[in-house]
Amino acid sequence: MPDYRKVIAFFDEYIAHYREFLSFEYQKADMINKNQIEKLSDSLSIEQALIMKTNSLEGKRERLLADVDGKTFAEITENAPEEFREKLSEQHREFSSLIFKIKELNDAANIIVSERLKKIQRRTAELDVYDGKGAVRREHASRSAISKNV
Repeated sequence: MPDYRKVIAFFDEYIAHYREFLSFEYQKADMINKNQIEKLSDSLSIEQALIMKTNSLEGKRERLLADVDGKTFAEITENAPEEFREKLSEQHREFSSLIFKIKELNDAANIIVSERLKKIQRRTAELDVYDGKGAVRREHASRSAISKNV
């Protein structure tokens, strides 16, 4: 049986971290929407630090809950003594909401980035080709066309 006071204190810390992570994800989504590539690139060190802290907290969570035999947060909450159940339920709801919002933002960002990459690929798939007389024509840049004209 876990020490529920420690579990509650840990999830307070864990949730605070995920709030910070969600705030970063909103900022990142804004950078993506505004096409601020350099700013987005500069933010990678912040994201890396957040991921490292997440990994550290995950290790701490595993050690803290080592004796619950793989039970989920919801199951831990259900099996908790009555005096801790309400607080754990509140933490579970907030944590689940944070994770859902982060996943939702990441999914949206992936769609936006993917669509932008497709546009770039379509634009770069056409080349201006010059003939010997200085005339220009558009040509699809297939591998064979690129290797012939390079």
